[in-house]
Amino acid sequence: MSEASDNKKPQKSTIPFDREKWPFYWMTKANGLYLATLEKSLKDSDLDIPSWRALMLLDGDDARSISFLAKESIIKLSTMTRIIQRMEKDELVIVRQRARDARVTEALLTPKGREARKVAWALAEDVMEKAFEGISTSDLQDLMKILMRVTANF
Repeated sequence: MSEASDNKKPQKSTIPFDREKWPFYWMTKANGLYLATLEKSLKDSDLDIPSWRALMLLDGDDARSISFLAKESIIKLSTMTRIIQRMEKDELVIVRQRARDARVTEALLTPKGREARKVAWALAEDVMEKAFEGISTSDLQDLMKILMRVTANF
């Protein structure tokens, strides 16, 4: 196949929809199975998926704004605010106003939150190992590159 034909946009089809030929079907299915498996894994550690997302985005001693956490988690700001409030009540995070700009509310991991993050990450790594069993590192890297390109298109 020539380089020119590789760069052509796919033709819109008059063929009826076939979910098995639709990439978003497979992306959604893989993501759904991943989230269901991760949710089961997190249950014993008293964490849920939204809290896991926030924990993974909070790292070390770096505070993150609630709006950053919402955007990167693909969660509405009001929902992320409630998640962070719950995590604050569970003593996983400290919530404060940003020193340079008091209009910005940010969250920071507590020692208990850093420990919960370690546990949650270990559980997520186990899920990832299961999900990518039999898939080469090269294929996984290619998948990541493709997904980053698809994401950039939006």
